[in-house]
Amino acid sequence: MWDRPAFKETGRANFKASYWPFVAVSVLLTLLTGQLLSLNVKDELTQLIQLCQDYGCTSSEVFYLTQSALHLLIPLTGYFTVLGFALKLLVTNPYEVGASRFFLENTTFHTAPFSRVAVGFTGNYGNVVLTQFLRNLYTFLWSLLFVIPGIVRGYGYFAVPYILSENPNLDHRRVLDLSRQMTMGYKWEIFVTDLSFLGWHILSAITLGIVGVFYVNPYYYATRAEIYRFLRAKAMEQGITSAGELPGMGSL
Repeated sequence: MWDRPAFKETGRANFKASYWPFVAVSVLLTLLTGQLLSLNVKDELTQLIQLCQDYGCTSSEVFYLTQSALHLLIPLTGYFTVLGFALKLLVTNPYEVGASRFFLENTTFHTAPFSRVAVGFTGNYGNVVLTQFLRNLYTFLWSLLFVIPGIVRGYGYFAVPYILSENPNLDHRRVLDLSRQMTMGYKWEIFVTDLSFLGWHILSAITLGIVGVFYVNPYYYATRAEIYRFLRAKAMEQGITSAGELPGMGSL
């Protein structure tokens, strides 16, 4: 039976049992999945124009500054967009798989080595990259139908990185389909569990991310790992998958 408080309590105990490695893996995952390479042209341009006006620029000078800034910022934005896409495709997505393996292996009875995060790179790297790319692509395409279908599909692919962390050789079509089957009937519960961290995320923002780094993010990732354990067990019980597809790991 779905038990959100139990998932959160167990997740918290697991990350506390391996605190600093858990924090380190979580920090890197948060950084890689963030928008560190984004550049907001509108904000940058607005600041430049405001600065010019503060110093008494004429209308013609503001116009010239705007044109110059656009010529400078737009190509730069394109560069960072391409770089960010390549980073996500080749580094972030495989790392997410390795981090998922690390989170699953860490329990109050077992501590996984930090090297587990390399699973996404040392397993079937090509299949990991392809499967994670298709996951992102399909979620994006569904979001074009309006926001809610994209969110629903995103939760349908919740289990993808965890499945790959167990079996990086599993065919990409099967990984995506298996994730949809595992999350069927549980998407709303997963969403509500994510929503239950809203207060923690607000507290993290108030503390400039300090609480997030040292508590909230590891707690969140550990709880999600517990959700996958539950979905995996249910899928095994219902015959949706088998130990041949999901061989397990460590104390999983």
